[in-house]
Amino acid sequence: MSNLTRYNPFNEVISLRDAMDRLFEDSFISRGVGSGVSRGVAANLYETAEGFILQVPMPGTSSEDIEIIAQQDMLTLKWETKLFTPEGATTHWNGFQPGQFQQTFTLPAPINSERAEANYVDGVLTLHLPKAEHVKARAVKVTTKK
Repeated sequence: MSNLTRYNPFNEVISLRDAMDRLFEDSFISRGVGSGVSRGVAANLYETAEGFILQVPMPGTSSEDIEIIAQQDMLTLKWETKLFTPEGATTHWNGFQPGQFQQTFTLPAPINSERAEANYVDGVLTLHLPKAEHVKARAVKVTTKK
């Protein structure tokens, strides 16, 4: 027996925002071949048996300007970058802009936010995010009943 599905032409329509994002990304942002450039900030995420280590570069930021919100498997970072152009200087290129930024990361598993630690050294924020106890691997001892 075959199934009959009603055709809905709106399922194939993308939002105006997505269309404009694609237009500007494809037109003005040069991507390196195979660079994997995305709209989010570059970051490294490592997993250990105990948890996750997240590294995020934040040049031009002080530790007082970083806000971290951790909840379950979501981590939101908010920060402000302050850069100063020397007086009388001409800018030839500008690799990163001053301003306020926000990035939300979805982690592969829930974390224990009460034990999370953050360090900011040499322009790189490093977060140590222990896994929640209920998601850690445990050894189960097998017993026999007589």
